[in-house]
Amino acid sequence: MSVKNTTENIYEEIKEKIMNLEYKPGQIITEQEISKIYGVSRTPSRDILGKLNSIGLVESVPFKSSYVSLLDMDIIKQSIYMRVVLEKQIIKDAMEMMNDRFIAEMEYNLKLQELLLKREFETKEFYDLDCQLHKLWYELTKNMFIWEQLEKAQIHYKRFKMLDILEVKNFKAIYEDHKKLVDAIKDKKVDKVEEIITEHLYSGIKRLQELIQGEFSQYFKK
Repeated sequence: MSVKNTTENIYEEIKEKIMNLEYKPGQIITEQEISKIYGVSRTPSRDILGKLNSIGLVESVPFKSSYVSLLDMDIIKQSIYMRVVLEKQIIKDAMEMMNDRFIAEMEYNLKLQELLLKREFETKEFYDLDCQLHKLWYELTKNMFIWEQLEKAQIHYKRFKMLDILEVKNFKAIYEDHKKLVDAIKDKKVDKVEEIITEHLYSGIKRLQELIQGEFSQYFKK
């Protein structure tokens, strides 16, 4: 494997660990650590940190060290607001274009969530199904460019969402939200969809409010 491919693979692995909160916000991450863990020299380690810095996942302090970027609550709130505004319209458009295949895909996703809740599972399994359900609406309405831009722009929100799922573990409530939302979509109840999607996307802030100010305050920008 070439050095370029090795560096890219290590970058993707560390990026995923940051997004999944294996590396916590504020945690120190150094060139030496990357070199030791992955058996590469300091140059590719420096390149990896530089790339993570360029997308906002790592902050670097000159002549000191780098650390995983803290969560920014202001950006998280703006990200949720953007999702609410977009998804209200995206789902409204999806209801106009809805067909049997689309309904079957939503119901299949819900069934997978339901089955997951009946066994031991990794948090990321539930997180991925959650994302896949939302992604379905963008696929049906041929708005995948918007979805891809959201994915790139929401590094704070996605980590916040993972924190919510990891720590609160309110999987059943999230599943019930999804079920109510899919039922409202199938029945083409626009007002109900708007109410549910707004409450659903903002619910993480409500669940984590006390923890943000207490136990997890060190994860957030002051």
